[in-house]
Amino acid sequence: MMSIQPEFNYLVDCDSLKEADRTYDIEANNDECAALAERFDLVSLGNLKAPALIFRGTGDLVELQCELIADLVQECVVTGKPLKKRINTKFERSFSASAETYFGNEKEPEGEGGYGGLSQEDDTPEPPDPMVEGGFDLGEIVAEQLSLEIDPFPRSPDADFDGFSSSGDEDGREGRANPFAVLEQLKKKS
Repeated sequence: MMSIQPEFNYLVDCDSLKEADRTYDIEANNDECAALAERFDLVSLGNLKAPALIFRGTGDLVELQCELIADLVQECVVTGKPLKKRINTKFERSFSASAETYFGNEKEPEGEGGYGGLSQEDDTPEPPDPMVEGGFDLGEIVAEQLSLEIDPFPRSPDADFDGFSSSGDEDGREGRANPFAVLEQLKKKS
């Protein structure tokens, strides 16, 4: 089996965590930023930092509280112009050496709606991520969170389609029939 090396990795050994909290301040170097920019189809990525607090929870849980700070440039999907964006967000994750109990013998959740057939509407907490060899890759966790924060369809405020408007006003809708008005007319005819 081929192993893929993450672009930005920082391994955390959870076995070495005892009672004290640990803080980490990780930052991607230029090569790591360039590789992540390529992975996420960005024009550029800079200033990727992640201050993190990692501590023991109940049982074998290890808790992560992390802040993600990044400056990136994407292309507008309409005009192709570069768009600068700053991401500054906080997130939390839990890890467990015994996370397999949540998944059974599988490495991925089973059933409809998520883990063991539980739907996301349940008030059941999300199960922890599994540890690999007693730890996890903080760099890859940060990269995953970054991918969730990136706008999949970045559009500059002045982007305009012919006949359509990105501002949500009625100006771009001249000459277009309201689909609900058309349905209302059909309803009256029957």
